[in-house]
Amino acid sequence: MKKLLFLFLSFLFFFCNAETLKAGIEESYIPAGFYGSWGVISKLNNCTNPDIFNYESRDIWVLSGYGNVLILENIESGARSEITIKEKAADGKTLKFERQKTVNTQDNKIIYRETVTFVLSGNNFSGSDKFVIEKYTPQGILLKKDSASYRVEGVKIAGENPK
Repeated sequence: MKKLLFLFLSFLFFFCNAETLKAGIEESYIPAGFYGSWGVISKLNNCTNPDIFNYESRDIWVLSGYGNVLILENIESGARSEITIKEKAADGKTLKFERQKTVNTQDNKIIYRETVTFVLSGNNFSGSDKFVIEKYTPQGILLKKDSASYRVEGVKIAGENPK
C-alpha cells in the first residue's frame, strides 16, 4: 500500500508544472490618447528646396506602441516605422521624437533627419515636423543641405478617447 501511495505521489509531482510569475512596472513614454487611427494633414511652412519637398500631404496614420516604442503605420502607402522615444513628456500630452536614416552609395552619403513634436488636445493633435537632408562626399565633406518645416494637424478617426 505504501508503495502504491508513493508511486501515486511521485506521478503527481512528476506531471505537475509551475510557471514563475514575473512582474514589473513599464513606464509609458507615449501619451495613451495618441493611440488609434488619425486623419493627418501636413502643410509646408518653409523650405530651402521646393523641388524635393511636398507642399501638402493628407494621410491616414495608425499609431500604436509599447513602452518607449511608437509604431506609426501609413494605411495608404503601407509605410511602417518603429520609433524609439527618448524623452517622456512631463505634461502627458506631448509626443516628441527624432529619427535619422543614413544612406550610403558609391558616390556619396545622404543623412535624413526628422524632428517631430505633437501636442494632444482631446481628439486632435497639432505640431511641427522638421526635415533636414544632408549630402556628403565619401570623405565626409558636406555638399548640400536642404531643409523643410511642416505644420501638422491630426483628427482622431478611431480608437479610445483620451481620459
